[in-house]
Amino acid sequence: MAPRDYAAEKDKVKRFLQEFYRDGDLGKEFPYRDQLAALAHRDQVALYVALDDVAEDDPELADAACENAKRYSRLFADAVHELLPQYKEREVTRKDVLDVYIEHRLLLEQRGRDAGETRDPQNQYPPELLRRL
Repeated sequence: MAPRDYAAEKDKVKRFLQEFYRDGDLGKEFPYRDQLAALAHRDQVALYVALDDVAEDDPELADAACENAKRYSRLFADAVHELLPQYKEREVTRKDVLDVYIEHRLLLEQRGRDAGETRDPQNQYPPELLRRL
């Protein structure tokens, strides 16, 4: 079995989240676009994806997600993290403890190094700690 190209898989996930639709009473309904917009404005705290929807859109992606759920949950999280700025229509003014903590940690990190210096990848914060998902 050939190794999977996970960058291409993430592109499939992004396409699914943006383009999947159902025919509703008022025309096409895009359930995952709606959820992404709600996430971007903090009206929702989690993204709910039905595996049946994934299988309807791309059966191969659904099978791969079932076979390697941990990897694909991370791919979905990365895809959502990259897509959220596109769905932000207004600035969210509510700040909670996690917002302040993340800002504080990133500010301390920036102060601790020179302007052109890059941070060693081994010492970076895991993306799971910096996400709001």
